Amino acid sequence: MLGKNIMNTIIKAGSEQNWQQNNLFLSCNFNINCNFQCSYCINKKFRSNFNEQLSQKALYNLFSNLPLLKKDFYSFSIAGGEPSLYQHFPDVLKYMKEFFPPNKIKATWLTNGSLLHKLEEYFKDYRAYDFNLTITLHLEQMNAETYLKKLSEFKYPDMCTIKIMLEPGTLKQIDSIIEKTKNFGYKKFNVMPITINQKLYPNYTTEEIQFLETSSFNYQRLFNEYLRENQTIKKEYTRNEYNLNPELINYKGLKCLAGYNSLIISPDGAISSCYSTMKNSVCNINSDSLINYMAEYEPITCQNPWCACGTYTAIPKWNPKYSEAPNYFIKNFPK
Repeated sequence: MLGKNIMNTIIKAGSEQNWQQNNLFLSCNFNINCNFQCSYCINKKFRSNFNEQLSQKALYNLFSNLPLLKKDFYSFSIAGGEPSLYQHFPDVLKYMKEFFPPNKIKATWLTNGSLLHKLEEYFKDYRAYDFNLTITLHLEQMNAETYLKKLSEFKYPDMCTIKIMLEPGTLKQIDSIIEKTKNFGYKKFNVMPITINQKLYPNYTTEEIQFLETSSFNYQRLFNEYLRENQTIKKEYTRNEYNLNPELINYKGLKCLAGYNSLIISPDGAISSCYSTMKNSVCNINSDSLINYMAEYEPITCQNPWCACGTYTAIPKWNPKYSEAPNYFIKNFPK
């Protein structure tokens, strides 16, 4: 572990892939309504701001604009609410097929798993695409036996990742659920800790923390480069390592390509760079063009030490005193 004295001298951060390729990550909340009422829901406040779902017009404008941005690859993370309740769900799939070849797109829907039969019907004609489900097991809303029954009946376990929040005292139950779902053909799992304001929930046992530190189910790798005594030190880590030790990261003051390599789409059509800047949308897909927005883009400056959503830790960030933006950005926006 790097000493705390250099944690504030990050000169470069993100994922290797996003530094090499001009990718676009889209975090989509086409609807915010949900059929669960989880006590720990992180979207409660967000949900209170929206009564509508993304209109079909805005949905078409979004997908017809995206290929014109000429990104190397497009990744969608579609949440909610519960995304299977979105009234234009079939159109999302239709537009993905219409506007993107299969090798240029990946999409993941984050579902609570209560309506898998509905999702099974939607996806049956799109198996050639890299479409995925992350099924988060909310055991306070639906018991393990009901989840296991639904998972055993779902026809496409190969497209699924089972995500489980490790609550204190539930490690043995989670081990049991994982072993049982493996028998149904599920192979990908993601066990996540509970964090509050970027700090680990305090009631974990030593055994539970050790499990989170060594879990083979967490696979996304990130990196930071630090400057120490005029030498660059590179530290690779996983998302779980960051959750367990947020001092790995202090992005405040760094330049970031959020808004160029990432966009957030809200149910009212507002588009934002990242969750930290959602109060200041950059445009609205109901009436504005993404082309015009991208043509005038400038890197943002991180105002917070950490990203409000862990996925954005993979977006390129750099200290302009010691490093430059990715080459693809410099090429598109020469000084």
